[in-house]
Amino acid sequence: MQHDLTDKVAVVTGAARGIGREIATRLAECGCVVYVTDIDAGMARSTAAALGERAHALRMDVRDRPEVRAALARIVGERGAIDVLVNNAGLMTQGPFTRTDDQAWDDQLAVNLTGVFNCIQAVAPSMIERGGGTIVNIASVSAVKGGGAVGNVWYGATKAAVAALTKGLARELGPSGVRVNAIAPGLVETDMVREFLTDEMRPRILSRFPLGRLASTGDVANLAAFLASDAASFITGQVIAVDGGFLVT
Repeated sequence: MQHDLTDKVAVVTGAARGIGREIATRLAECGCVVYVTDIDAGMARSTAAALGERAHALRMDVRDRPEVRAALARIVGERGAIDVLVNNAGLMTQGPFTRTDDQAWDDQLAVNLTGVFNCIQAVAPSMIERGGGTIVNIASVSAVKGGGAVGNVWYGATKAAVAALTKGLARELGPSGVRVNAIAPGLVETDMVREFLTDEMRPRILSRFPLGRLASTGDVANLAAFLASDAASFITGQVIAVDGGFLVT
């Protein structure tokens, strides 16, 4: 189903590859003017070029609050508004909690949580002033499972914080017409996952998914487009799993 988002202005963070690229693609297909933001400027330009004239590349490090404020203020200045913000930029490193590297923890916290805070803080005032807007945060089933796998605890902790932030902001911003939701993907077929998921491991992993497959990037992007659209106008404060039933096993 194609949702009508004609001429809406959307910003997607971490949009140069993987889930973010697919979300940016879907929003462009639905009619959005899409800003493909990423810390990798070259990849952002490549993705925007592939999406066509409705897409624009913007180098942005979500960890850098002044940079985020300046970049998003520039978009509002050029377009008059940001209608849709998708906080997709994320970082995952693994290792036993008792041997946690301080820098690895700081980096995940900075990208996965502070980055989301920075972007919402920069965009929310203009959304409130206009009386509307949509924010979609990318969380994870790890937020529910406490990491989901040994060595993944710190990632789950940051994503659980994103889920809590989503619910709290939905309550706070709702009276101003701003909706805030989160998507919690399970394991998604991305290049990163395919690198570690060996042929030997795959049957065992898939047995934990009642629908018998991993999520595609399109599964996540379809939900993001729905949540950004008027079809979801009465949905806010939700953390929706896209996991093929993983959480019920």
